[in-house]
Amino acid sequence: MYNEKIESLISAALADGELTEKEKQILFKKAEEQGLDLDEFEMVLNARLFEKQKELKSSKTNASPAPQSNRHGDIRKCPSCGAMIESFQTKCSECGYEFRNVGAVTSAQKLFDLLQAAEMRKTDRISAYNIEKDRRLQELSARHNGDGSLVKILGGKSRKEIQDEEREDLIRELNDNLKKLEQSAEQEQMTIIKSFPVPNTVEDLIELLAMATSNAYDNDGYIGLKEEAWLQKTDQIYQKIVACSGNDKSLLKKATNMVAALMRRLPNQGNYKQFTKIPLEMKSMVEEELEAENKQKFERNKKLILSILKIYGIIAGVCLLAGIILILFKMQDVGGTCILVAGVVAYLGYRAWKKKKNELQF
Repeated sequence: MYNEKIESLISAALADGELTEKEKQILFKKAEEQGLDLDEFEMVLNARLFEKQKELKSSKTNASPAPQSNRHGDIRKCPSCGAMIESFQTKCSECGYEFRNVGAVTSAQKLFDLLQAAEMRKTDRISAYNIEKDRRLQELSARHNGDGSLVKILGGKSRKEIQDEEREDLIRELNDNLKKLEQSAEQEQMTIIKSFPVPNTVEDLIELLAMATSNAYDNDGYIGLKEEAWLQKTDQIYQKIVACSGNDKSLLKKATNMVAALMRRLPNQGNYKQFTKIPLEMKSMVEEELEAENKQKFERNKKLILSILKIYGIIAGVCLLAGIILILFKMQDVGGTCILVAGVVAYLGYRAWKKKKNELQF
């Protein structure tokens, strides 16, 4: 139906009976390069996907049933004693066997692929819009330059002002449209993050939590809209771990340490550090760790703080001494100014010390 290259790409994409966003994007890009009608191409693609899924389902139905596995994460059965296990258990409650190699972690990769596909769509849309933007500006310039000599002479300064205003209006319109396009793309990514389902397996949860905490803040002192979406996702994942961890204290501690590490990095402004609720049994541990870390930070920067006080103190002391000497020599005006400067320097030194001290606190 289509040329050999597109047909081979379709066959490769549908081989597993699934069509990812990345595969779909590649196919549509090739179809567009060939000048195909995209709506028609999508309809054909969906029909072939349906047929492939039907074919795979039929082959599975006719195949002999696979032997039942006893691996954890498959039928939730302990491989050591055969006892049934519940979700999120990492150790058998009957024999104490620790479950390992549950299976591949997929949730974080799926979310990454979705966000990458959204970023590629954003790049393509902005690139296409910039081409349209340049075209419209060139058309406007050609129209302005196409005015005859008589029109330019008779129009004079007013004609040039009208053209400049028209160009500024067009640039403003184009920039506003580009900003809306970028905001729409960012909103799409935030929607993907917020709506992405929280997984049910321990490995997936921990991997996704690591991804969320690493993206929730970039240490620039500002929390953007996308970072807020990641904070919400971090809260969702962590609270699910809290609710489902049961007696698995090691899992809860591991997740709590990841969340606490993020909290330490978040800015003090607003209530961002309280974006999630830590269980009481973990909260004391986190607070103790934070307190110990703050003490270490303070000790490491103690010399710097003392240096700040020393510099401001020396300047203030010199000004104060100079003021007193000048007053003794009956130069009250200049002496009074020096004493005033000494007071101002001392105050600034106190403010600098206070600010540095606050920066070191959690």
